[in-house]
Amino acid sequence: MRYNISGRDELSRTEKRFRAAKWAIFTVLLLFFYVLMRAGIFGAWQPVLLIPLCVAVSMFEDELSSCIFALFCGFMTDIACNFVFGFSAVWLMAVCVASALLVRNLIRVNLINFILIGLAAVLTEFSMDYLFNILIWNVPKGEVILTASIIPSAAATVIVSPAVYFLVRMIENRLSGDEVSVVYFDDDSGEQGEEE
Repeated sequence: MRYNISGRDELSRTEKRFRAAKWAIFTVLLLFFYVLMRAGIFGAWQPVLLIPLCVAVSMFEDELSSCIFALFCGFMTDIACNFVFGFSAVWLMAVCVASALLVRNLIRVNLINFILIGLAAVLTEFSMDYLFNILIWNVPKGEVILTASIIPSAAATVIVSPAVYFLVRMIENRLSGDEVSVVYFDDDSGEQGEEE
């Protein structure tokens, strides 16, 4: 049996509008989460909300879209957290492309898989932050920074991640306008069938 994806080349006007609306909402969420991060209203327990946002979006989108969105989330994270510009973008792009590929080929989109991928993203981001910004530069009282700032912020990010996932899933469910039908050809009988 060989498969051929149909319905992906041309989008109707409604589907184009749904996609434009969806990406506009994701952009507004990115800016809103950035403002919350810059405000620092949670103190040491300030979650880095852009990490679960880009991971959640990457689980519902293709590789290129998730890579570009992760790039912008990474740049905004760098600005909000006063990192070197591009530091977070590198790690988030790698995690989000891997997430999109995993969802496309191996795993399903559900809360447990999101939590596992989100945990990997948070551990990658915060461990690289500690390694490259504190440990390598031998910053005085690096252990205090780790226990008083980095670990609480990472824990807060993991705690709020499910809420971000459900928000992104709700947006995807409301605004997913693309109906993809799979046309398959049965090699044995030469008959053609269609699945929705």
